[in-house]
Amino acid sequence: MNRLIPRHNAIGKKIREARKLKGMTLEELAKGICSLGKMSQIENGHRPVTADELTKFSERLGFPISHFSDPAINEKIKELDYMNQKIGDLIGLRHWAAVKRELPQFKNKIEEYEVSTRMIDYYYLSGIFSLETKLYIDSCTFFNKVLQESDNKYNLRLKMKSYNALACMYFSQKRVPKSIAILGKALEISRDNPTILKEERDNIYFNLSIIYLYIGAFNQALSYINQVNHHIIPPLETDYIKLLIQFSHGDNADNLVNELLVYREKLHQTKDSKGILRGWALTTYSLITAQPNKEHFNELKSIFVEDMSTITELPQLQEQGLAIYQLTIRALLSTNSEEDFIKELFNITKSLVPKVTNNLLKARNLYLEGKYKSQVGQDSINLFEEALSLLEPNYDGLLKADILYEISKQSEPDSQAPAAIALELYHQHQKNNYLFSQFYELILPCFKY
Repeated sequence: MNRLIPRHNAIGKKIREARKLKGMTLEELAKGICSLGKMSQIENGHRPVTADELTKFSERLGFPISHFSDPAINEKIKELDYMNQKIGDLIGLRHWAAVKRELPQFKNKIEEYEVSTRMIDYYYLSGIFSLETKLYIDSCTFFNKVLQESDNKYNLRLKMKSYNALACMYFSQKRVPKSIAILGKALEISRDNPTILKEERDNIYFNLSIIYLYIGAFNQALSYINQVNHHIIPPLETDYIKLLIQFSHGDNADNLVNELLVYREKLHQTKDSKGILRGWALTTYSLITAQPNKEHFNELKSIFVEDMSTITELPQLQEQGLAIYQLTIRALLSTNSEEDFIKELFNITKSLVPKVTNNLLKARNLYLEGKYKSQVGQDSINLFEEALSLLEPNYDGLLKADILYEISKQSEPDSQAPAAIALELYHQHQKNNYLFSQFYELILPCFKY
């Protein structure tokens, strides 16, 4: 005779909780295992469950038997939840050494407690850690494992987060069609689950608006940002996208500058360092490109230097801070003015360069210094050549083309040489969009995931 499992530890209640988590009805769970009436009595604690029935329930629900029969399972789940939250917080703080230490311990606990349903948390956190530390192959592997897990309310949310994170990774690699395709798939799934995934769907809309803004499809960008319902994304962030769309589209730039300055002040009041950095990036970009007289920017120079000096004291923000200084220098160089301020900014960037490891930023600083010296009639080819030597062999971005263009101007005596003509045409073509193309990562907000 089949052994009865005692009714201690609220087994029926746990079965009901697992069933609801999976989105199953009583009838769906009971089918082929027991009658609907018995199923109801088991869940309500009025009848015991046999070992055979519990095995079948656990298989259908995707939970280990220990989840229902282990008296200590609740404490074990709480411990796993705590570890999950702790690692998430460490990732937010960018304490990578601690994350790397905690992740294997988390996996071991999941296996020790035989709670296989929580392995999806380990996969997701490992994917985020790999993405943030630019281990893209590992990141893909972990996120794909998340996507292979069974569907339930909890798993679906992590799957949407994984789709958004994968789209972020592909976007950072300039694989825009792949990023759009990933988000399109996620959007389909989210629309099939409108109540469960409303917050995750907002993130998808937000991310799609960033991509379409980047490629200049302004109407599509506006369409997606207008669909955000602000379940978790504050209006301040969506308003920023809308301002960017207007500005990039060329809508009355002088009037928009005042709105951008107001927006920068709002970001400043949040005391969020990353928000302040982005606010300054946009302010610099907009003021100098929209208003050649730079009156507003002259009024803000001292505040800019004070803000940036404070923020770049944080090691994790020094690269982004250096890039914003470079954006400001490049914008000022395009106006052929503010020579004293340019020199002041170069002194700051030269003190920051040794503190960063990003060779692209180091090369860009040398390029800008060379550009400045060229404009004031000084020899600068050595600076351009040194900048070129710092770029990775497989780097084919705009900075490389512009460095080659500057070298060709100084080393090619025949201005009608095909290479010189080609570079000249390229340079003229890119001139109006140079700032956005080179510094979009500062101006565009980060993906949500």
